[in-house]
Amino acid sequence: MADATGWADPAGDRGLREARKRLLSRFVPGARTRRVKWSMGWTELIEVGEGPPLVLVHGGLGEAGGWVPILTSLARRFHLYVPDRPGHGLSDPFDYRGVDMSELSATFLADVLDDCSLRTVPIVGCSMGGFTAIAFYLRHPNRVSQLILPGMPAGLQRAVPPGIYQAQKLMRLLSTPSPGAVMRSELAQPAARGRMREVQSALVAHPERVAEEFLDCDRFNLLRNHRSFRWYLDSVVTPEGVSPPLLLDQRWAKLQVPTTFIWGEKDVFATVEKGRAAAARVPTSRFELIQDAGHGVWFDEPDRVAATILDSLDLSSGAI
Repeated sequence: MADATGWADPAGDRGLREARKRLLSRFVPGARTRRVKWSMGWTELIEVGEGPPLVLVHGGLGEAGGWVPILTSLARRFHLYVPDRPGHGLSDPFDYRGVDMSELSATFLADVLDDCSLRTVPIVGCSMGGFTAIAFYLRHPNRVSQLILPGMPAGLQRAVPPGIYQAQKLMRLLSTPSPGAVMRSELAQPAARGRMREVQSALVAHPERVAEEFLDCDRFNLLRNHRSFRWYLDSVVTPEGVSPPLLLDQRWAKLQVPTTFIWGEKDVFATVEKGRAAAARVPTSRFELIQDAGHGVWFDEPDRVAATILDSLDLSSGAI
Protein backbone atom coordinates (compact mmCIF):
# COMPACT_ATOMS: atom_id res chain seq x y z
CA MET A 1 0.00 0.00 0.00
CA ALA A 2 1.39 3.40 -1.01
CA ASP A 3 1.72 6.21 1.50
CA ALA A 4 -1.51 8.20 1.45
CA THR A 5 -0.35 10.99 3.74
CA GLY A 6 -1.76 14.36 2.71
CA TRP A 7 -4.49 12.94 0.49
CA ALA A 8 -7.34 14.39 2.53
CA ASP A 9 -8.52 17.68 1.01
CA PRO A 10 -8.19 20.36 3.74
CA ALA A 11 -11.39 22.18 2.78
CA GLY A 12 -13.24 18.87 2.71
CA ASP A 13 -11.82 17.91 6.08
CA ARG A 14 -12.97 21.15 7.73
CA GLY A 15 -16.32 20.99 5.98
CA LEU A 16 -17.02 17.40 6.97
CA ARG A 17 -16.09 17.99 10.61
CA GLU A 18 -18.48 20.94 10.78
CA ALA A 19 -21.23 19.13 8.85
CA ARG A 20 -21.01 16.07 11.09
CA LYS A 21 -21.28 18.24 14.20
CA ARG A 22 -24.43 19.86 12.80
CA LEU A 23 -25.86 16.46 11.84
CA LEU A 24 -25.29 14.89 15.24
CA SER A 25 -26.39 18.00 17.11
CA ARG A 26 -29.75 18.01 15.31
CA PHE A 27 -30.56 14.30 15.15
CA VAL A 28 -28.47 12.54 17.84
CA PRO A 29 -27.65 15.19 20.48
CA GLY A 30 -26.20 12.68 22.93
CA ALA A 31 -23.63 11.31 20.49
CA ARG A 32 -19.91 11.70 21.09
CA THR A 33 -16.94 11.16 18.79
CA ARG A 34 -13.35 10.10 19.32
CA ARG A 35 -10.29 9.05 17.37
CA VAL A 36 -9.40 5.35 17.26
CA LYS A 37 -6.00 3.91 16.34
CA TRP A 38 -5.88 0.78 14.25
CA SER A 39 -2.91 -1.02 12.76
CA MET A 40 -2.89 0.95 9.50
CA GLY A 41 -3.86 4.43 10.67
CA TRP A 42 -6.50 6.37 12.57
CA THR A 43 -10.24 6.58 12.20
CA GLU A 44 -13.14 8.35 13.89
CA LEU A 45 -15.81 6.61 15.92
CA ILE A 46 -19.31 7.83 16.78
CA GLU A 47 -20.65 6.47 20.08
CA VAL A 48 -24.08 6.87 21.61
CA GLY A 49 -26.36 5.00 23.98
CA GLU A 50 -26.01 2.69 26.95
CA GLY A 51 -26.40 -1.06 27.25
CA PRO A 52 -25.05 -4.03 25.28
CA PRO A 53 -22.75 -3.18 22.35
CA LEU A 54 -23.91 -2.94 18.75
CA VAL A 55 -21.53 -2.11 15.88
CA LEU A 56 -22.69 -0.46 12.63
CA VAL A 57 -20.48 -0.44 9.50
CA HIS A 58 -21.30 1.90 6.61
CA GLY A 59 -20.93 1.19 2.90
CA GLY A 60 -18.56 2.32 0.16
CA LEU A 61 -18.22 6.09 -0.45
CA GLY A 62 -20.27 6.60 2.73
CA GLU A 63 -19.38 7.67 6.25
CA ALA A 64 -20.45 6.86 9.79
CA GLY A 65 -22.95 9.72 9.94
CA GLY A 66 -25.03 7.97 7.30
CA TRP A 67 -26.50 5.73 10.03
CA VAL A 68 -27.98 8.69 11.90
CA PRO A 69 -31.65 8.06 10.88
CA ILE A 70 -31.75 4.95 13.10
CA LEU A 71 -29.18 5.75 15.79
CA THR A 72 -31.54 7.36 18.30
CA SER A 73 -33.98 4.43 18.16
CA LEU A 74 -31.21 1.85 18.57
CA ALA A 75 -29.39 3.85 21.26
CA ARG A 76 -32.37 3.55 23.60
CA ARG A 77 -31.33 -0.06 24.20
CA PHE A 78 -27.75 -0.42 22.95
CA HIS A 79 -24.35 1.22 23.18
CA LEU A 80 -23.63 1.95 19.54
CA TYR A 81 -20.15 1.96 18.00
CA VAL A 82 -20.09 3.48 14.49
CA PRO A 83 -16.64 3.76 12.84
CA ASP A 84 -15.59 5.45 9.62
CA ARG A 85 -14.13 2.78 7.34
CA PRO A 86 -10.57 3.34 6.00
CA GLY A 87 -10.37 6.25 3.57
CA HIS A 88 -13.96 7.28 4.35
CA GLY A 89 -15.50 9.95 6.54
CA LEU A 90 -12.95 11.38 8.97
CA SER A 91 -10.58 8.42 8.87
CA ASP A 92 -7.04 8.72 7.60
CA PRO A 93 -6.73 8.66 3.79
CA PHE A 94 -6.16 5.14 2.48
CA ASP A 95 -4.60 3.70 -0.67
CA TYR A 96 -6.60 0.62 -1.66
CA ARG A 97 -4.33 -0.44 -4.52
CA GLY A 98 -3.23 -4.04 -4.11
CA VAL A 99 -5.21 -4.51 -0.91
CA ASP A 100 -6.95 -7.80 -0.04
CA MET A 101 -10.40 -6.50 0.92
CA SER A 102 -11.30 -9.51 3.06
CA GLU A 103 -8.07 -9.30 5.03
CA LEU A 104 -8.39 -5.52 5.40
CA SER A 105 -11.98 -5.85 6.64
CA ALA A 106 -11.02 -8.43 9.26
CA THR A 107 -8.01 -6.42 10.44
CA PHE A 108 -9.88 -3.13 10.62
CA LEU A 109 -12.85 -4.43 12.60
CA ALA A 110 -10.67 -6.52 14.92
CA ASP A 111 -8.54 -3.48 15.74
CA VAL A 112 -11.55 -1.22 16.31
CA LEU A 113 -13.25 -3.77 18.54
CA ASP A 114 -10.04 -4.28 20.49
CA ASP A 115 -9.71 -0.52 21.04
CA CYS A 116 -13.27 -0.49 22.38
CA SER A 117 -12.61 -3.54 24.59
CA LEU A 118 -15.31 -5.50 22.77
CA ARG A 119 -14.97 -9.24 22.42
CA THR A 120 -18.16 -10.58 20.78
CA VAL A 121 -20.76 -8.27 19.23
CA PRO A 122 -23.66 -8.15 16.77
CA ILE A 123 -22.75 -6.23 13.63
CA VAL A 124 -25.00 -4.22 11.31
CA GLY A 125 -23.50 -3.62 7.86
CA CYS A 126 -24.81 -2.19 4.59
CA SER A 127 -23.35 -2.78 1.12
CA MET A 128 -19.53 -2.80 1.51
CA GLY A 129 -20.15 -2.61 5.24
CA GLY A 130 -22.09 -5.86 4.87
CA PHE A 131 -19.15 -7.43 3.06
CA THR A 132 -16.85 -6.11 5.78
CA ALA A 133 -18.97 -7.69 8.51
CA ILE A 134 -19.16 -11.03 6.67
CA ALA A 135 -15.41 -11.07 5.98
CA PHE A 136 -14.74 -10.33 9.65
CA TYR A 137 -17.05 -13.15 10.76
CA LEU A 138 -15.42 -15.67 8.42
CA ARG A 139 -12.04 -14.95 10.03
CA HIS A 140 -13.25 -14.42 13.60
CA PRO A 141 -16.54 -16.33 13.98
CA ASN A 142 -16.27 -16.32 17.78
CA ARG A 143 -16.37 -12.50 17.79
CA VAL A 144 -19.71 -12.07 15.98
CA SER A 145 -22.98 -12.97 17.70
CA GLN A 146 -25.24 -11.86 14.85
CA LEU A 147 -25.13 -10.29 11.37
CA ILE A 148 -27.77 -7.79 10.26
CA LEU A 149 -27.57 -6.67 6.64
CA PRO A 150 -29.74 -3.68 5.59
CA GLY A 151 -29.40 -3.24 1.82
CA MET A 152 -27.61 -5.63 -0.50
CA PRO A 153 -24.21 -6.69 0.88
CA ALA A 154 -21.40 -6.18 -1.62
CA GLY A 155 -20.19 -9.42 -3.19
CA LEU A 156 -23.63 -10.94 -3.72
CA GLN A 157 -23.31 -10.78 -7.52
CA ARG A 158 -20.90 -9.70 -10.24
CA ALA A 159 -23.16 -7.11 -11.87
CA VAL A 160 -23.21 -3.51 -10.62
CA PRO A 161 -25.55 -0.64 -11.58
CA PRO A 162 -24.29 1.94 -14.11
CA GLY A 163 -24.04 4.54 -11.35
CA ILE A 164 -20.97 2.78 -9.97
CA TYR A 165 -19.05 3.40 -13.20
CA GLN A 166 -20.26 6.99 -13.24
CA ALA A 167 -18.90 7.40 -9.70
CA GLN A 168 -15.62 5.82 -10.78
CA LYS A 169 -15.29 8.33 -13.61
CA LEU A 170 -16.16 11.20 -11.27
CA MET A 171 -13.44 10.22 -8.78
CA ARG A 172 -10.84 10.18 -11.53
CA LEU A 173 -11.93 13.64 -12.71
CA LEU A 174 -11.91 15.05 -9.18
CA SER A 175 -8.31 13.90 -8.78
CA THR A 176 -7.09 15.90 -11.79
CA PRO A 177 -5.62 19.44 -11.57
CA SER A 178 -8.22 20.57 -14.12
CA PRO A 179 -11.20 20.19 -14.39
CA GLY A 180 -10.90 18.59 -10.95
CA ALA A 181 -10.09 21.92 -9.27
CA VAL A 182 -13.28 23.50 -10.60
CA MET A 183 -15.36 20.52 -9.54
CA ARG A 184 -13.84 20.51 -6.06
CA SER A 185 -14.58 24.23 -5.68
CA GLU A 186 -18.20 23.61 -6.66
CA LEU A 187 -18.55 20.80 -4.12
CA ALA A 188 -17.58 23.21 -1.34
CA GLN A 189 -20.58 25.43 -2.13
CA PRO A 190 -24.08 24.91 -0.66
CA ALA A 191 -25.49 24.78 -4.19
CA ALA A 192 -23.88 21.34 -4.52
CA ARG A 193 -26.60 19.94 -2.25
CA GLY A 194 -28.77 19.60 -5.35
CA ARG A 195 -26.13 17.39 -6.98
CA MET A 196 -25.92 15.26 -3.85
CA ARG A 197 -29.69 14.83 -3.81
CA GLU A 198 -29.48 13.53 -7.39
CA VAL A 199 -26.87 11.02 -6.22
CA GLN A 200 -29.16 9.98 -3.37
CA SER A 201 -31.89 9.19 -5.91
CA ALA A 202 -29.89 6.11 -6.91
CA LEU A 203 -29.68 4.91 -3.30
CA VAL A 204 -33.02 5.75 -1.72
CA ALA A 205 -36.57 5.70 -3.01
CA HIS A 206 -37.37 9.14 -1.60
CA PRO A 207 -34.35 11.48 -1.92
CA GLU A 208 -36.62 14.46 -1.22
CA ARG A 209 -36.78 13.30 2.40
CA VAL A 210 -33.00 13.44 2.91
CA ALA A 211 -32.16 16.37 5.19
CA GLU A 212 -29.64 19.04 4.17
CA GLU A 213 -27.30 17.99 6.98
CA PHE A 214 -26.88 14.60 5.31
CA LEU A 215 -26.30 16.21 1.92
CA ASP A 216 -23.60 18.42 3.44
CA CYS A 217 -21.87 15.38 4.94
CA ASP A 218 -22.08 13.66 1.54
CA ARG A 219 -20.51 16.50 -0.42
CA PHE A 220 -17.70 17.16 2.05
CA ASN A 221 -17.05 13.42 2.41
CA LEU A 222 -16.60 13.31 -1.36
CA LEU A 223 -14.43 16.42 -1.38
CA ARG A 224 -12.25 15.21 1.49
CA ASN A 225 -11.78 11.62 0.33
CA HIS A 226 -12.03 11.62 -3.46
CA ARG A 227 -8.47 10.28 -3.85
CA SER A 228 -9.10 7.40 -1.47
CA PHE A 229 -12.44 6.77 -3.20
CA ARG A 230 -10.73 6.62 -6.58
CA TRP A 231 -8.41 3.82 -5.52
CA TYR A 232 -11.21 2.11 -3.61
CA LEU A 233 -13.48 1.92 -6.69
CA ASP A 234 -10.62 0.89 -8.96
CA SER A 235 -9.91 -1.98 -6.54
CA VAL A 236 -13.44 -3.30 -6.08
CA VAL A 237 -14.90 -2.80 -9.56
CA THR A 238 -13.67 -4.01 -12.98
CA PRO A 239 -15.24 -3.38 -16.42
CA GLU A 240 -17.00 -6.73 -15.98
CA GLY A 241 -18.43 -5.88 -12.55
CA VAL A 242 -17.41 -6.60 -8.98
CA SER A 243 -13.81 -7.79 -8.63
CA PRO A 244 -13.89 -11.63 -8.39
CA PRO A 245 -12.11 -11.86 -4.99
CA LEU A 246 -15.03 -9.99 -3.43
CA LEU A 247 -17.70 -12.42 -4.62
CA LEU A 248 -19.19 -14.28 -1.68
CA ASP A 249 -20.33 -17.31 -3.72
CA GLN A 250 -19.97 -20.41 -1.53
CA ARG A 251 -19.14 -18.36 1.55
CA TRP A 252 -22.85 -17.79 2.24
CA ALA A 253 -23.21 -21.34 3.51
CA LYS A 254 -20.38 -20.76 5.97
CA LEU A 255 -22.42 -18.21 7.91
CA GLN A 256 -23.42 -20.24 10.96
CA VAL A 257 -24.55 -17.18 12.91
CA PRO A 258 -28.07 -15.66 12.99
CA THR A 259 -28.26 -13.42 9.92
CA THR A 260 -31.01 -10.94 9.05
CA PHE A 261 -31.40 -9.51 5.55
CA ILE A 262 -33.36 -6.23 5.46
CA TRP A 263 -34.07 -5.66 1.78
CA GLY A 264 -35.43 -2.56 0.09
CA GLU A 265 -37.98 -3.41 -2.59
CA LYS A 266 -36.30 -0.88 -4.92
CA ASP A 267 -32.64 -1.70 -4.18
CA VAL A 268 -30.88 -0.88 -7.47
CA PHE A 269 -27.96 -3.18 -6.68
CA ALA A 270 -29.90 -6.45 -6.81
CA THR A 271 -33.46 -7.72 -7.09
CA VAL A 272 -35.59 -9.00 -4.26
CA GLU A 273 -35.29 -12.48 -5.79
CA LYS A 274 -31.50 -12.28 -5.57
CA GLY A 275 -31.77 -11.28 -1.93
CA ARG A 276 -34.13 -14.12 -1.07
CA ALA A 277 -31.85 -16.59 -2.85
CA ALA A 278 -28.82 -15.39 -0.87
CA ALA A 279 -30.76 -15.63 2.40
CA ALA A 280 -31.87 -19.17 1.53
CA ARG A 281 -28.21 -20.23 1.43
CA VAL A 282 -27.58 -19.06 4.99
CA PRO A 283 -28.58 -21.78 7.49
CA THR A 284 -29.87 -19.39 10.18
CA SER A 285 -31.29 -16.50 8.18
CA ARG A 286 -34.28 -14.19 8.24
CA PHE A 287 -35.42 -12.09 5.26
CA GLU A 288 -37.40 -8.90 5.79
CA LEU A 289 -38.69 -7.01 2.73
CA ILE A 290 -39.26 -3.26 3.11
CA GLN A 291 -41.72 -1.90 0.54
CA ASP A 292 -41.03 1.34 -1.34
CA ALA A 293 -37.43 1.53 -0.11
CA GLY A 294 -34.06 1.57 -1.84
CA HIS A 295 -30.52 0.43 -1.09
CA GLY A 296 -30.24 2.80 1.87
CA VAL A 297 -33.38 1.24 3.25
CA TRP A 298 -33.07 2.90 6.68
CA PHE A 299 -33.31 6.36 5.06
CA ASP A 300 -36.66 5.50 3.47
CA GLU A 301 -38.14 3.60 6.43
CA PRO A 302 -36.07 4.36 9.56
CA ASP A 303 -38.70 3.29 12.08
CA ARG A 304 -39.40 0.00 10.32
CA VAL A 305 -35.71 -0.82 9.90
CA ALA A 306 -34.84 0.07 13.50
CA ALA A 307 -37.73 -2.07 14.73
CA THR A 308 -36.57 -5.00 12.58
CA ILE A 309 -33.02 -4.71 13.91
CA LEU A 310 -34.23 -4.62 17.51
CA ASP A 311 -36.57 -7.54 16.92
CA SER A 312 -33.77 -9.59 15.36
CA LEU A 313 -31.51 -8.86 18.31
CA ASP A 314 -34.28 -9.87 20.73
CA LEU A 315 -34.86 -13.15 18.91
CA SER A 316 -31.15 -13.91 18.81
CA SER A 317 -30.76 -13.30 22.53
CA GLY A 318 -33.84 -15.33 23.35
CA ALA A 319 -35.77 -12.33 24.66
CA ILE A 320 -39.28 -12.29 23.24
